[in-house]
Amino acid sequence: MDPTRSVVVEMTHNGNRGHVELTVEEWFGTRIKVAFRDRLYQNSGMIELDGKTGVSLVRTSRPYPEPSADYLGPLLDLFSNYFRYGWSPVLEQMPRYDAEYHAANNYIQGDPTEIAIKQVQARIIEDLGEGGKCLVAGCSNGELVRQCRAIGLDAYGFDVIPDIEKIAFPEVRDYLRHGSLAAIPYSGEDGFDTLIAIDVLEHIPERDLPRMIDEWLRIGVQRLILLINLNQFWYPGHVTLRPLDWWINRFKPHFKHVTTLSRFEHLPIVYSNAGYYNQQWIVFSAR
Repeated sequence: MDPTRSVVVEMTHNGNRGHVELTVEEWFGTRIKVAFRDRLYQNSGMIELDGKTGVSLVRTSRPYPEPSADYLGPLLDLFSNYFRYGWSPVLEQMPRYDAEYHAANNYIQGDPTEIAIKQVQARIIEDLGEGGKCLVAGCSNGELVRQCRAIGLDAYGFDVIPDIEKIAFPEVRDYLRHGSLAAIPYSGEDGFDTLIAIDVLEHIPERDLPRMIDEWLRIGVQRLILLINLNQFWYPGHVTLRPLDWWINRFKPHFKHVTTLSRFEHLPIVYSNAGYYNQQWIVFSAR
């Protein structure tokens, strides 16, 4: 089972505590299904949501006894925003991507697992790219930039973290800048050929996506290498969860879809190279 598709939600109802196990399925058109197993009321079923209408449909293996008819309401609330097209959180609802956030996710401690992942990702970028100068969006402390440069890629990066110069690895500090996908801190004169964004686009509010694409056009990148989380709603900051086809159509006016891959057999199996639905590399070329 794809570990990125399952989550356990703790529930309290009528003084009783238990948990509900959720398994998020793949998108089918605009609809997504979430299978659930309710350990509190010993029930199971399926929640189906439509991203365009916001309508949810719940099927259970057996009726819930009264007074628990409204029991699933809070569960449905978990999905009501994340899987609704056009929804964007207000600024106060957005997480702070500060040093504390990066530390909590093992991005900045030189974590061996994180290093191993970035080493594989650098090789994948080498395979998917066509050489030239590349720019890593959401680079955190520059681990991926560091691994890319270690194998000879001319890599740079930027991140929204305000104190990026404090957490950056010394050897790549000069290659990193503070900025965002809606305000990239480089220009067309910097000559970037490829933009790389791994687990970043789902953090961008939908209202900011047109400005993000305008920024890509402004700096003149000719290739996009993206890995976008499609349905992992429980992770902080995942505010735009959409099907793969939705993203492809979003970029279609300016970038042509080249390929989608989720497994590189000649490289070790790590996160982003395990063949999972939520870990697909999508490559685009400028039109």
